[in-house]
Amino acid sequence: MSLQAEERLLLAQQRRGHGRLRFVEALERGFVEHRVQRIRRRLWLIAGIAIAFQAIYAGLDLSLMPLDVGLSILPLRLLGICTVLAACAYCRRPQSALGGTQLAYTGAYAFNGACVVVMIYLSAAQGEAMPYDGLFLILLFGYVLLGVSFRAISLAAWGFCLLYLLLGVLLTEAGPELAYQGLFLVCANLIGSGGAYLQEHGQRGAWLNMRLLDLARQRAEADDARKLRLLAAASHDLRQPLNAMGLYAQHLLEQSLESTTRQVCERLATSVEQLSRLLQSLLDYSRLTLPGGVPVKPQAFALRPLLERLSGETADEAGAQGIELELDCSELWVRSDPLLLERVLRNLLVNALRHAQARRVWLRAWEEAGAVLLEVADDGRGLSQAEQAQVFEEFRQLDNPGRNAEHGLGLGLAIVQQLATLLEHPLRLDSAPGQGARFSLRLPLAESGQRPLAAAAGAALGGRILLLEDDGPGREALAGLLRRWGCQVWACADLPQALQCLDEARPQLLISDYRLGAAEDGLVALERLREASGWMVPALLISADVCPELQERCIPAHATLLGKPLLPARLRQVLTVLLPGAAPVAAAQA
Repeated sequence: MSLQAEERLLLAQQRRGHGRLRFVEALERGFVEHRVQRIRRRLWLIAGIAIAFQAIYAGLDLSLMPLDVGLSILPLRLLGICTVLAACAYCRRPQSALGGTQLAYTGAYAFNGACVVVMIYLSAAQGEAMPYDGLFLILLFGYVLLGVSFRAISLAAWGFCLLYLLLGVLLTEAGPELAYQGLFLVCANLIGSGGAYLQEHGQRGAWLNMRLLDLARQRAEADDARKLRLLAAASHDLRQPLNAMGLYAQHLLEQSLESTTRQVCERLATSVEQLSRLLQSLLDYSRLTLPGGVPVKPQAFALRPLLERLSGETADEAGAQGIELELDCSELWVRSDPLLLERVLRNLLVNALRHAQARRVWLRAWEEAGAVLLEVADDGRGLSQAEQAQVFEEFRQLDNPGRNAEHGLGLGLAIVQQLATLLEHPLRLDSAPGQGARFSLRLPLAESGQRPLAAAAGAALGGRILLLEDDGPGREALAGLLRRWGCQVWACADLPQALQCLDEARPQLLISDYRLGAAEDGLVALERLREASGWMVPALLISADVCPELQERCIPAHATLLGKPLLPARLRQVLTVLLPGAAPVAAAQA
């Protein structure tokens, strides 16, 4: 049954009510399954109480009654205990039918009640009066603890009470005492049956509400999954032409000699970069708002190399604005997701450099009380209390009322807050007007381990590259840029064409898009090319969706991963590492 059909049935049943304690057939089975599962969860607790009840009364029989009378009724109590154990063994079997489970469970209760009735009259036949209080306790046990349907408990309880009265009429002189006992048991059953009816009525109403809530949760999860698929598709489809635009803009910029044309190319490259950043912010924030959209992969790593890299990447921007950028971090090891933490710090640095109006910005980390405090601070204009309450809001830009696209969308700090919550790193903001702002994160301290070797830097470009990209404009743009940088490039649209070019190219580097038109993805294509070439050619994988799962696949495959749209500066930096050597290179993540 589909979710929509089940929801319509549940709502219709809720409107009609269930005064007769019965649902439509399609829902009744679901409720019975729920009740049987509830019985199975409580089975051994209920059975333990029933066995303890019989065992305690067996001890009382042997200690308070004549020994021969106590021994005569002992087999009945043992038989009741055995019945309980047999019913438990049957009900615990997963393959037991729903109806059979309920019948065995209720039947064991009814049989124990009948045993108590027989014990009373067996004792009376031997001249020893046994009070019928035990029968009342059996009724109380069934109505309060058993948890079966109103019809089943009423049938069982009324059944052995009527058996008690019937045997009393047949085996004893029916007098006022039996009439009083019968009236007491009838009243107890009336009260118990009324309570059992109200209990089941409430259980059925609660089950309807629970199923409606569960369906709403499933629908929400399905919507989230659909949105994630939409984001993945949009991420790929939008970044493909944007990636080509950025590469063509850089290609034009490097080829332009006329000042006017060069100025237009610079503005085009800047606009493409702005568009890339805006798209990245929107997609990242949308993914963060979906449950499971951004999985966290914590690991132990050295903090200082990450901070040095971030400081180095933003040094030029800081210098252009006349801002002094400082780094203060000793040899500290933390436990976090390095990719997500890098995004948090990058956003905080960009925020400080572009919006704080500061003369000095610093990155600082130190150990305190078994944790690492990581601080991004500035000496800028600072924030008032009202502004501090607004600064983490989506699309809020305190210094950009005109919505200038150069200043972004106002999602940077909102993403920081979302990621800090996801990483479980407490985020704190301390600021006052004219006194700058301090954003601090508390990270768990990790034991130090082996540090990764630093990648070679400053190597000149040049080399043979085999490029595999199924998108025509993107392939032409990237191949043109690589040739402009002095590389020999064999650009192929699919894997068969790349395999044919392999002998001619004898590549020193393989570059492949992750999503290819064929059934095989880029990692599989890289492996096929390496097998055909006979050695572990350094490889670069390009993807519009840089998810943690793909990053994990790249590590054992010894493939460097770069995200689209490609930033030419970042691409050139990676090529200087990969091109000069032919030895395997550890995967980098970008």
